[in-house]
Amino acid sequence: MTIKEMRTKAKLIGLRGFWKLKKDELKALLEKEQPKLHDSDILFTGKCSGDGEWLQHRRIGATETSVLVLCNSYLKGFIDAPDKYNSPYLMYMERKGLYKREISFTSQVAMDFGHFAEDFIISYLPNLFKNEFGIDVEEVKKGNQIVANKDYPLWSCTPDSWVKIDGEWYPVELKTGNSYTSWEWEREEVPNKYYAQVQQQLAVLGKEKGYLIGFVDNRFTKLYEIKKDSKLIEYVYELTKEFKNCLDNDITPELVGNKVECEFLKQEFKGFKNSENTTPNIDIKESIMLDFIDMEETKKEISKEAKEIDKTLDKVRAFIQNEMLRKETEKLTINNQYLATWKIDARGYKRFNIKRLAQ
Repeated sequence: MTIKEMRTKAKLIGLRGFWKLKKDELKALLEKEQPKLHDSDILFTGKCSGDGEWLQHRRIGATETSVLVLCNSYLKGFIDAPDKYNSPYLMYMERKGLYKREISFTSQVAMDFGHFAEDFIISYLPNLFKNEFGIDVEEVKKGNQIVANKDYPLWSCTPDSWVKIDGEWYPVELKTGNSYTSWEWEREEVPNKYYAQVQQQLAVLGKEKGYLIGFVDNRFTKLYEIKKDSKLIEYVYELTKEFKNCLDNDITPELVGNKVECEFLKQEFKGFKNSENTTPNIDIKESIMLDFIDMEETKKEISKEAKEIDKTLDKVRAFIQNEMLRKETEKLTINNQYLATWKIDARGYKRFNIKRLAQ
């Protein structure tokens, strides 16, 4: 590598003060700053978030791969819900230049927080691994690469960070969230979406295991060690090939019917004037339409009943809460059979609850 190439590389990874260094000094600095993390191909080195050059090097990434897995599993009846924020259909439309995701201010703030929080989380990785697994982490590094692998040419990945354990580097995927996403981390099992995402990364990086960290409500909620699942990886890669075939041959993927798809289709409707004298017709299986109409009517009835129930519940709640204020207590028993409680959590949120006492 020429000194010019070394300087270009040093600039890409954000080093400073390298212009005055001699070739040997610059080489030593690069080796120190760029440890050999893996044996796969590096497509880009630098900042891998937001808009920038890195997008030109990206293939089908781990996040997109996880959407393919989740939505395919939903369509086959293996799980109860598809991905909440994306779908193969919307991924297809986006890559065709027909759709651009609108990011709300709240979502943008959450995304920015996730990027800013990465440095904080990475600094705590040695302590976290020691406390959770009893593992000594020798070194940590922030991810700044787009990586590819000739065995899976359709894929690329951008690891969030790395940990060095017993002389070997392993990828670490970081996930931040708030109380609205905490349900994903309540079980001992790895959330399906993130499990698929890490498996794709392990395939691209040629690693036998990696780690997933959930940092929700400003605290570490879970740390998972995930081992490579070759069978799942091959299955997921077949899904990726099917999606690539859709892109290459202009075949629109099947709709999964989640909210983001419905919102996109709603925005696409601009109002049409039927050019034909008769209203167009399509055929859908009659049993599907009967179920749809029945569920629509049931939903309306339940909604009416729910409003009436809420009126009764609110009246009882207000009476009990007023009694607790009058008696200046955070706990109150009712008929010696029920317990009403007021709690104020660490963030100042007030939570009221009524439950039946154990016999």
